[in-house]
Amino acid sequence: MHDTTRRLRRLGLSAASLALAALLAAPATALADNAMRFDGTWSVRTSAETGSCGKNYDFKLNVKGGKVTYAGYWPVNAAGGISKVGIVKMTLSHNGGKVVATGLAEGDQASGDWSSPEPNCSGSWFAKRA
Repeated sequence: MHDTTRRLRRLGLSAASLALAALLAAPATALADNAMRFDGTWSVRTSAETGSCGKNYDFKLNVKGGKVTYAGYWPVNAAGGISKVGIVKMTLSHNGGKVVATGLAEGDQASGDWSSPEPNCSGSWFAKRA
């Protein structure tokens, strides 16, 4: 093994150790605040780009503690949420249909892609905190 490779591995381990130590040393309130930074009601607009899922749909989602729930009147099950760094991963299901959405939230806006295996369609989405 080359000297450079060994040094890089040691540096990587040191960086990981420092990051873990910083996380453990962070005050609990700062972590809690960070987890709730995306809390609120979000207005979502989806656009279908492939398949036969229709064109656009508008709906609202609630986020609390990073967890997402559907805020409409249809019986939609929402699972997943937004991580403290803004990574969006969620699943919405209704009447046997399922949509998987991923993306990124930043400030009061979020966007990403979605897909549905049945019917086979996909598209993009955009959300703004209401």
